Amino acid sequence: MLRACCRLGMAKNFEYLVVGGGNAAGYACREFVANGVEAGKVGVVTAEPVPPYERPALTKAYLHPPTAKVRARLPGFHTCVGGGGERQTVEWYAEKGISFVQGRASAVDVAAKSVQVGDDQCSYEKLIIATGARPLRVSAFGVKGDDLKNVFYLREEREAAELVGTLEKLDASTTKIVIVGGGYIGLECAAALVGWGMDVTMVFPEAHCMPRLFNADLAQWLENEYTARGVKILKGDLVTEFLGEGGALAGVQLKSGGTLQCTVAVVGVGAAPNTEFCAGLSMDKGGFLVDETMRTSDANVFACGDVCTFPSNYGGVSRCEHVDHARKSAKQSVQSALGLNPAPYVYLPYFYSRLFEYTDAPIVFNFFGDQTGECQVCARKEKSLGAIWVKDGKVMGALLMGSPGPSGEDQAKLREAVAAAPPAAGATAFFEAASL
Repeated sequence: MLRACCRLGMAKNFEYLVVGGGNAAGYACREFVANGVEAGKVGVVTAEPVPPYERPALTKAYLHPPTAKVRARLPGFHTCVGGGGERQTVEWYAEKGISFVQGRASAVDVAAKSVQVGDDQCSYEKLIIATGARPLRVSAFGVKGDDLKNVFYLREEREAAELVGTLEKLDASTTKIVIVGGGYIGLECAAALVGWGMDVTMVFPEAHCMPRLFNADLAQWLENEYTARGVKILKGDLVTEFLGEGGALAGVQLKSGGTLQCTVAVVGVGAAPNTEFCAGLSMDKGGFLVDETMRTSDANVFACGDVCTFPSNYGGVSRCEHVDHARKSAKQSVQSALGLNPAPYVYLPYFYSRLFEYTDAPIVFNFFGDQTGECQVCARKEKSLGAIWVKDGKVMGALLMGSPGPSGEDQAKLREAVAAAPPAAGATAFFEAASL
């Protein structure tokens, strides 16, 4: 438990205070240690009962079926194993003299340099806000019944553990699962849960999956793969109510008028940044507005990960909800808080997913850059395709997707090719020039 690495009875006064216990917080702590910050100077406020972990695992390997060779479980995926670092367990934090304050931050007084956590107050010299995002609840849009037993939202390890525990008690041959949403969470959960031998149906209102990134051709390729692997897809429809029987989930009502029977539902329809607890800072695009060093409008407050809105390579500002940005912006914010004057944050957006990893035919996609402009798709290797996004005659972004998908070497080549922003000469020419 976290309290094993807290210094009980010590004053909650920190030179550096991190609010949030997710990916960004773990990488921030790694950076403090790497820069030789002394024991006792760093505190972390977290509402979760475990140290920071690699959150993407919750909808990937954590949900793998019992037959899988790899099933993510703590302490195996604490940060910073996903970024090639140490596994930062309870013992690691205790050894480094980093203290946890258990609870949820409810208010920040930037003038007094203090954070309210339950009945306690923590003071700081420098504050790093790394509170991440929370799942959007469909009840906020008028959908009824999402509080029924066996309706799941996945953001924390305890929620994934509860879902797995529920599945382990069910008869796979008769269990029906509905996945609400066709984005990252929906796709990753559907890919994992169909491996349990259960009947899985995805329901989403858009014309195709991943509409914020994929065009129709990319989506069709992936949807065909899902269908071939046993996942049913219902597009252009909405779940308007979760139907209960005896207090537990029995099915869903659809906007089209039909119903689907199900024992379990998983909802993934987007996220909202956790910013409400901190007033008085400049905001934009739903996040705390920061400069190129991750400094907010208050000189002693920094923000990173999902909650920061930062200068974009492509003009204006951007807010990014992905683990790669969480890791890199956490490092930047710590270096800035330490007065190390880091180089300006120049971030090349990177999105990825790994699907059906428990099979001998996984699907992987890697995307770098900006997805504005015209999307051009081309075939690549067997069971693989690529796409580029073209604007004003230049390649703004590019994607590789396939089964088994791009290798680590391919990923590096793709990153380099997109960073060069070459003149557009067609998708096939782009990938051939990059030896992909």
